[in-house]
Amino acid sequence: MRAILVCAGPREEAPDLRTFCQPGDFIVGVDGGVQTIESFGLTCDLTIGDFDSLGYVPEGAIVHPAEKDETDLELALRTVSEKKQFEDTFIIGATGGRLDMTVQNVYLLKRYPEARLVTKREEVRYLAEGTYAVEAGSYYYLSFIPLVPSTLSLSGVKYPLDAHPVPVGGSLTVSNEWCASEAKVELHQGELLMMRTLKE
Repeated sequence: MRAILVCAGPREEAPDLRTFCQPGDFIVGVDGGVQTIESFGLTCDLTIGDFDSLGYVPEGAIVHPAEKDETDLELALRTVSEKKQFEDTFIIGATGGRLDMTVQNVYLLKRYPEARLVTKREEVRYLAEGTYAVEAGSYYYLSFIPLVPSTLSLSGVKYPLDAHPVPVGGSLTVSNEWCASEAKVELHQGELLMMRTLKE
C-alpha cells in the first residue's frame, strides 16, 4: 500500500495524479494540496495542515495551528509514518514555490528515508550507506548529490565508478545515464540524494 502526500506547490510541477495514483493508494491532502487532488478528479483519504493555503478547513481534517515548529508536510509525514502500514510514501507538490520550503522539503527525506519526492520530471530519494538496485524505468538521467563527503560505486551506467570519493559541491555524479534497465549503486560511506530525471 502506498501513501501519496500532495502539498500546495504549483500544480504544473505535479505529475498527472490520474495516472500516477493506483487503486488502493492512500491519498493525503496537505493544506493547499487538497485543491490539486480535486483538480485531477480525485478525493482525499486524509487532510492535514493549518489550511492557510487552502483558505478553508475540510471536514474531518487534522488541523494544526498556523504558528508551529513543523511544516505541514513534516506533520503529514509523521502522521503517515506512525500508521506503519505503507510500503512506499510519495511526496508531490513540494517543489516549485519558495526556495526555502523546497530545500527543506528535500531535506525531510533524510528524516523519512522511506519517502520519495516526485515532480513531473524527476524523483528524489535519500540514500544511506548500502547497496541499491535502481531501475531506469522511463527516466533518462541518474544523479547523486552528496550531503557529506561520500564514497560511491556505480555500475550499469554510462560513467561507472569504483569506490570513488565524491565531495560535497562537486558535479562528478550529475547527469549519468543508464546502460541497462537497472543500475547498481553501492554507497560505501556517506549520505546522498539520488535523482532520476526524464530527458527533456
